[in-house]
Amino acid sequence: MFFPPSPFEKQTFQNQLFYLKRDDLIDKDFSGNKARKFHFFLTHDFPHITRVVSSGSNQSNAMYSLSVLARLKGWEFIYVCDHIPRFLKDNPMGNYKAALENGMKIVESLTREDEVLNWFDAKSLHVNEGGRQKEAEEGIKILANELLVDIQTHSIPNPYLFLPSGTGTTALFLQKHLPFPVFTCNTVGNSAYLQKQWKMVEPELASLPTILESTKKYHYGKLYIELYVLWQYLKDEMGVEFDLVYDPVGWSVLLEHFSSLNGTPIYLHQGGVLGNTSMIQRYARKANML
Repeated sequence: MFFPPSPFEKQTFQNQLFYLKRDDLIDKDFSGNKARKFHFFLTHDFPHITRVVSSGSNQSNAMYSLSVLARLKGWEFIYVCDHIPRFLKDNPMGNYKAALENGMKIVESLTREDEVLNWFDAKSLHVNEGGRQKEAEEGIKILANELLVDIQTHSIPNPYLFLPSGTGTTALFLQKHLPFPVFTCNTVGNSAYLQKQWKMVEPELASLPTILESTKKYHYGKLYIELYVLWQYLKDEMGVEFDLVYDPVGWSVLLEHFSSLNGTPIYLHQGGVLGNTSMIQRYARKANML
C-alpha cells in the first residue's frame, strides 16, 4: 500500500505567509504522520505475525491507524491503555469508536508496558506508543524527500519546518534527512521528555530538531479555552481543520516565536482530525466553552 505525495499549499495566518504540507490529506485511515510512521509495516510482508500489540491513550491516532493495519493484514489487535472513562465506554466516539469497529481488543491497565508483555509472543508485533521506533524512519524519509521537491518546485528561499511533537519521532527523522532546520515543541511532558524519546530511538544521532519553548505550559489533553479559540481562528481563516490536541499547542508556540525565526516557515499538518469529535464534545460537556 503506497500513498501519493501530499499537497503543498501557500497560506497566510494573521498576516504571516507560510507553506502548509497537507499530510492530513494522504489517506482517511492513515492520516498524517501515521501514514509515514507505519509505511514500513504497510509495505512489507510479515508471514509469521498474527497479532499486533500496542499501547497509548484511549483516543490515540496511532490506535486507530493500527486497527486499520491489523484489519488489512488479518491480524488480531490488542491495545492497552491506562483508563477508559465511563462516558466514552457508554458513548463510543472518535478514534476509539472507529478502532473498536475495526476489531480492536482494548485492555485497561495502570501498568501498560507490563500488560503489553503479557500479550506478546513469537507471532506478535510490538508497536511502541505513537509509533516511536526505528521502523518509522522509512516512511518519514519519503516525506523528507517530498518536502525537498516541494521546496524546489515553489522556489522557497531559506526554508524551515515546524511541527508539534508527541513522541517526537517524526521531527527526529525529518531533521536527520533534511538539510534545513526542523523546529518542534513538546505537547507531552517537557523538553527533557522529548529529548529522552529521541535517545530511545536514535541514541547516537547528533543532528536533532530544535525545541521551541513556550512561556505557557499546557498539560497534554487538558482543555484550554484559548487553544480552542485559536483552533477555530485557524479553521475560519484558512479553511483547514487541524487536530485539536497537538496543533493548537503547536500554533501557539510557533506564533510566539515567529518574529525571532529567520526564513520561510513550512508547517506540517500531521492529520489526526478524526479525534476532534471527542475533543469538541469534551469542550462542550465538561468546560461549557462552546
